[in-house]
Amino acid sequence: MNTPFEPRTLVNGGMLKQFAGQTVSIMVRVESVAGSTLLANSTDNHKLRISLPSDLGAAEGAWVEVIGVPNAGDAIRGKEVIEFGGENIDFDTESYNTMTQLLNNVKQFYRYG
Repeated sequence: MNTPFEPRTLVNGGMLKQFAGQTVSIMVRVESVAGSTLLANSTDNHKLRISLPSDLGAAEGAWVEVIGVPNAGDAIRGKEVIEFGGENIDFDTESYNTMTQLLNNVKQFYRYG
């Protein structure tokens, strides 16, 4: 039996405050990992501290998706981390930021359209 997909909102670092207490998904670039604490930069260059559910083996510079709950402007309690293959990923941060703005500003279009 499949587990239902938990709803979440795609965000960037500048949006975290408005989604405090809600489940979000955010792409970040790893700055450092110390046990279950990840220090990272968001696609819009916000420095974030992420508490992970377990240790992470991602390399410095790698892009990862963090699914979790923001509890302050720069802190996230992570539920899940998805790694994307290391630091050699060519990730388009400008397009990601545009997408997060679009998805969060024209929600009615996506619900009905």
